[in-house]
Amino acid sequence: MKISYVATDLEFDSTSDISLIVAELGNNISVNRNDRVGDAYYVTAGVGHCDTGAEEAVAFCSILENLSDRAKVSWRQCTRRVLDIAFASGTEPKCETYQLPEDLVRRVADLGMSVAVTIYRAGFYSDAS
Repeated sequence: MKISYVATDLEFDSTSDISLIVAELGNNISVNRNDRVGDAYYVTAGVGHCDTGAEEAVAFCSILENLSDRAKVSWRQCTRRVLDIAFASGTEPKCETYQLPEDLVRRVADLGMSVAVTIYRAGFYSDAS
């Protein structure tokens, strides 16, 4: 099984209502989680998928950079803002390197986000093990 890119998710949490951000994310993304637990709001949204590449995270940056002023205030109040890039591990090749372009790293930092890398065990996304 080949090492492969799986998806890129945007995860953000807040103690304030973040429904305006979710609404402005629009139809360009897939909201996988939009929950309120007690006094906290949790959102996970996906833009990248296995047919694209990790660099598709640029779409998240563009959407977030174009939020309305009110939504940007909500964004800055979030307690956690993470761009999570996921990969499936495999047995080949020996290693695989994915590089995020410098301008993407800068945009992610300017938006107050951190970058996470999630690696799923071989076979999690397929029958292969």
